[in-house]
Amino acid sequence: MLDESTRQAFRSVADVRNFRSGAVVINEGDRSGWVLVLTAGRVKVVSSTGGGHDAVLGVREPGDIIGEMSAVDGNPRSASVIAVEDVTALFLPAGRFTELMREPAVSAALLKIISGRLRIASLRRAEYADRTTLVRVVALLIELVNRYGVQTADGWLITLRISQQEIAGLVSASREAVSRALRVLRDDGVLSTGRQKLVVHRPEELHRLLSA
Repeated sequence: MLDESTRQAFRSVADVRNFRSGAVVINEGDRSGWVLVLTAGRVKVVSSTGGGHDAVLGVREPGDIIGEMSAVDGNPRSASVIAVEDVTALFLPAGRFTELMREPAVSAALLKIISGRLRIASLRRAEYADRTTLVRVVALLIELVNRYGVQTADGWLITLRISQQEIAGLVSASREAVSRALRVLRDDGVLSTGRQKLVVHRPEELHRLLSA
């Protein structure tokens, strides 16, 4: 996430764009170099797999920058970006972004973000390498509760709408394996599920399963 001073630098040269929930913000494979900085709403980053499904690579929130890799290296977009809520963002064409990158503070902030994302991806691959699908799903649910959970009378409602296929992409497992893991958790009363909806009733049980 960009710090406030860097976001202010972007605001000074950017235009504002709005996207409705469900809109495709970036198409995988497109040749474009513009950059967005989210100011409101969330998006998911997805990539096509060989099996015809989309794997979710991550979720970006207000303060995050998207599209920077193609702006830096000139290659086609490596993933699609889809709005999961109504989104407002700062828009910078490639040339304007390149000019801004000449400022040392902005360049350093972007390098920190890219390095952090690569590190998180590497840690997640290592963490999931020798874990069962159930434990991978449990770890993801804990992360979702921490980041997107809202406490209700029924439990912790995860405000991020996410499908089983998207969960499968995030935990590097098949949709069928994720479905079985969620069924186990439902049967044990740990959570309930609806259409792209998750409510965690017993978060302490998730932590117990993760540490078992």
